[in-house]
Amino acid sequence: MSDPAQSEQAAQGEEFRRKVFYLSGYDPRGARFYHWLYSQQADIYARNSGHDITVSARKRSGPGNHAWTVRDETDRSTSEFEFLGWDEVIRGTWGRNPAKLVWDALRATLAFTAAWEWRKYAHRIPKPSYIAFYYPALSVTALPVLLIAIIWLAAGPIAGIIIGIAASVLVARVMKSLWLMRFIIFNDRISRGEPIAKLDERLTEMAGTIGASLGEDWDEILLATHSNGSVLAMPIMERLLSTRDQRMPENFALITLGSCIPVLAMRQDATEFRRSVAAVAQGDFLWLDLGSPTDGACLPLVDPCITSESRHRPEQYILSPRWFKYCDPATYQQRRRNKYETHFEYLRTFESISPLDYLRVTSCAQPLRNSIAAFTKDNT
Repeated sequence: MSDPAQSEQAAQGEEFRRKVFYLSGYDPRGARFYHWLYSQQADIYARNSGHDITVSARKRSGPGNHAWTVRDETDRSTSEFEFLGWDEVIRGTWGRNPAKLVWDALRATLAFTAAWEWRKYAHRIPKPSYIAFYYPALSVTALPVLLIAIIWLAAGPIAGIIIGIAASVLVARVMKSLWLMRFIIFNDRISRGEPIAKLDERLTEMAGTIGASLGEDWDEILLATHSNGSVLAMPIMERLLSTRDQRMPENFALITLGSCIPVLAMRQDATEFRRSVAAVAQGDFLWLDLGSPTDGACLPLVDPCITSESRHRPEQYILSPRWFKYCDPATYQQRRRNKYETHFEYLRTFESISPLDYLRVTSCAQPLRNSIAAFTKDNT
């Protein structure tokens, strides 16, 4: 997928220089895990693409942030990554008391259900997203009761209670119910505008870090966010746009992967968050929103700014990654069985290299706009 501008740049001996800011989802694992994941996938990408790629060691780059360098010798490109850490905030909200966790999850689930604008938006929510949203609460309420009742009838009350609870805990762990419950609780707090310790301070610091790079000499600047990181991208982008008359530089782009922005914005009581989304909708910048219908933990192919009443939008591309097209059928079926891991496939690479492959987009010697055009052409 050669690009004339890229070929001319390479012929002149010029190097493509990119700055990537990465904002993870609601995951306490932090920079160490995501640096390891990128390095692992870069090795796979190198084998599948034939590119000579190296990933440097990770180092601290400021309060909560870490940095590493990705060098593609084949493309003559360098990408400087900055991991925008907020795992300290996450750990501070990571409920550990089982009884309180279940109670808070049930309360948060009911709060979302009561506050969603069902008449306006219910038809836009895919069925897998409904399942992913409601099964955590059901897995710790209805499922234990059902299993205890069945085993009680077959083996008696003591066996019913012991085996039923043990089986329910096992199912909850396998299905990642506890992680999803924490995810729902956290987003309920965001929706209601409840203050979260250190979060607002971190968002302001992140916006400042990104803003400082906008005047630097980069061929491209990307803010790449995943899952709940896309939710936090809204107040960050609002801060950035407010200082730039609602217009980002031409070399800037926002990437939201597996986003759940509308899940929060569809709540009638999410006043502050909806205001941020509406402000971002007024901005002028390139925005790629990538969501797969096989990923129940996001809201795929739905305008992230659906709740904004303004007709204005950034230059948006709302696309499915179409992983099935870039993966061996048997391997694809095997990979999609694990619903939790499916939510992280946006950060991985496949046998055939998609123009919107995350490793390619963040390391190749051409801007995101060209990659989007190549993907669109490849899928028409």
